[in-house]
Amino acid sequence: MVFLCAFVVPVLQLIVWVWQRGRFDLDERYIGLILHTLYLGSIAALITVSVALILAFARRMAPTPAIRSGVSLANLGYALPGSVLAVSIMLAFSYLDRELVIPLSGWLGGAGKPLLLGSLSALLLAYLVRFIAVAFGPLEHSLSRIRPSLPEAARSLGVSGPKLFLNVYLPLLVPGALSAALLVFVDVLKEMPATLLMRPFGWDTLAVRIFEMTSEGEWARAALPALTLVLVGLLPVIGLIRRSARQIG
Repeated sequence: MVFLCAFVVPVLQLIVWVWQRGRFDLDERYIGLILHTLYLGSIAALITVSVALILAFARRMAPTPAIRSGVSLANLGYALPGSVLAVSIMLAFSYLDRELVIPLSGWLGGAGKPLLLGSLSALLLAYLVRFIAVAFGPLEHSLSRIRPSLPEAARSLGVSGPKLFLNVYLPLLVPGALSAALLVFVDVLKEMPATLLMRPFGWDTLAVRIFEMTSEGEWARAALPALTLVLVGLLPVIGLIRRSARQIG
């Protein structure tokens, strides 16, 4: 009953609105929204999982108070509202542009224009800070399941350094990394405040389109991007559920 009221009925309403009005918005611009959304989600997931893996591995190999404190501090980003995080990064990048990038560009004979504020890197940094805690959890859990005797046995056979990580740790971390990437991907798809404030010019996403339409009262026109977002975000979730079911079975 809860599933019916919370998911089935809203999705059916979205389908009705898409058939009545939203299907007329299915054009080249809408395809661009989908591509932008998928691109940002994929790149953000790759970057976030990579950084989270470094933090989790550093905490596992050298659990000093400084590293533990640094990892805990890095995971605080998920507790911040997206709009607050976006404004903070915008202020920091604006300062760097004004005090460093513009003078350096002028000194090198460039146009002397800001490069950081409003760039794709600023938006990806916001995603990284916001969702690194989402990726850190599955990776830390996967690392905790690796017994210390396994890398010790590999070291006794002469495997160390990067080879130890690539041949011993990485194969065992792939399932956790995949789960972390899917979780970050889904979160980035539906992240609106940070994307709305920090996206480069012309980089609208499905979440931004939904906000624009609903803010104007165009609920029927918002149905198409909303339904697309539900379907795209549902596929990774189904994959995670099936993977968990196989592990339990």
